[in-house]
Amino acid sequence: MKGSTCVSCGGRVNTPKREGVVRARASWLSRPVSYPAIYRLLHDLPACASCIEALPFIGEQFCRQCGRDMRAEPYSSEGRCRDCVREVDEPLKENRSLLRYEQDGKSLLSMFKYRGDERLAGYYGTLLAIAAFRFYTPSRFACITTVPLHARRLQERGFNQVDLLAAYLGSATGIPVRPLLTRIKETEKLSKQGGRASRQESMREAFAWNEGAVLPGFARGRSDSRGADHRNLTSILAAGIHFLFGNWFSLRSSISHTSHEAKSGERDSQANPVPKLDNRNRAAHANFAANLDSHDRATYANAAPILDSHDRATYANAAPNSNSGDRAAYANFNPNPNSHDRATQPNTAPPPNNRIPLPATPPKILLIDDIYTTGSTLRSCARTLRAHLGTVCEIYSLTIYR
Repeated sequence: MKGSTCVSCGGRVNTPKREGVVRARASWLSRPVSYPAIYRLLHDLPACASCIEALPFIGEQFCRQCGRDMRAEPYSSEGRCRDCVREVDEPLKENRSLLRYEQDGKSLLSMFKYRGDERLAGYYGTLLAIAAFRFYTPSRFACITTVPLHARRLQERGFNQVDLLAAYLGSATGIPVRPLLTRIKETEKLSKQGGRASRQESMREAFAWNEGAVLPGFARGRSDSRGADHRNLTSILAAGIHFLFGNWFSLRSSISHTSHEAKSGERDSQANPVPKLDNRNRAAHANFAANLDSHDRATYANAAPILDSHDRATYANAAPNSNSGDRAAYANFNPNPNSHDRATQPNTAPPPNNRIPLPATPPKILLIDDIYTTGSTLRSCARTLRAHLGTVCEIYSLTIYR
């Protein structure tokens, strides 16, 4: 920062007063866990001490839905502002913003958006990163995505300012950036539109899923909210259950027959009363297991915890002619063997990385823009994302101004 000038007023950035201002602001904005990140970001912000002090940070009293500063709000209900109370269908989990949208901010943002002053990208990208660490835990998000510009508007401006912000934010937080949306409807600038209802109507179906987008954890082009892993697990378990019921009576019949012979005085059979399946059932087991990949075998191997020790041992010996991978799948039917089971199942611990991964919590996506006015643009984007990825997906938004 030595020798640099303030992007807002043009004054010197590196002054003796600045360090104290940065520490005070970082302490006020952060939790203990986020203080180091916010301090570093404020320290690198290309602004002088006076301009940092003058930034209109939103305080602790804000709308829990849209992030509006509530200090001057005449009405609120359950922590929400009057506009959010009226919203019936809310696709956004919540929005958070760092600064109030005042006159100084409007002038500086116009220089960035409409006059092409790209040197402000670092300034606004840093502010957006401060907001991310202040309000969210970045590691919980699957990716960052942005509000796209229509092709004609993009040609006029020459760049999408939000894409530049996303690059800075991704670098600061470590969250991958994915362009998930495209704009298919050209609209007037929101500042030239009428009231809230007019803006919402203009944003209806303005965006579409970007067919080239790849989002980790989701199948491309599918809108099933459970995701690909859930679909795979369902099909595997269905096949396993069908197989188990199809051969259950044959297994029980074989076990009962062997138990009857043991009662006639064959002590050796009593010590290990586990028969082998006949050729028909062995072939059924072998054919089923032969078509399973490593993930499926591990899932199938853990799909029958209700079997008793004799039945598990029977399954373990059901496919003597299978390959090594299939034999391991059968041998892993008993995750907690007793001494008898260990004798018939020498390898009972399935490798942990062979299990199909399922998301422990709903996937979260961070949608960013420069300003939240009525929220109509962000809501339209969120509806498109949820229509494609499923309603289990949680969309959070983050802006510089509110």
